[in-house]
Amino acid sequence: MEISATFDRQITALEDVFQLVETMFTAGEINADMRFPVDLAIEEIFTNFVKYNPDGEGGIIICLTLDRDELKMALTDSDSAPFDLIGDAPAVDIDQPLQQRTRGKLGVHLVKTIMDRVEYVHRNRISTITLYKRVG
Repeated sequence: MEISATFDRQITALEDVFQLVETMFTAGEINADMRFPVDLAIEEIFTNFVKYNPDGEGGIIICLTLDRDELKMALTDSDSAPFDLIGDAPAVDIDQPLQQRTRGKLGVHLVKTIMDRVEYVHRNRISTITLYKRVG
């Protein structure tokens, strides 16, 4: 099963993004306990695309694919500069006091922690981050 949609490059589009996720969870009969990590990961990547590429051409595409017990979530941002998802977001030392932590990167760290796998591809000014989560 697969569903997808294109969303405006605005934080206010998150309500529609979450509706797409709800549609997948309902149609795919996915356990509701999996909803929070999926919402959190998609929200983090979507808001990063909006924040770091506010003037990008076109919308942000989200494609959700359910294959047996694995949910694949591909978020695509057109007209974007490449970035190093792995190197740019090293593990965050969450045991450090807040005052000693480096600002930022916690969201990507959380996504990498709660998802089973994260992939990043950049070609022809198009960035796609694909998240994988076992939901069964």
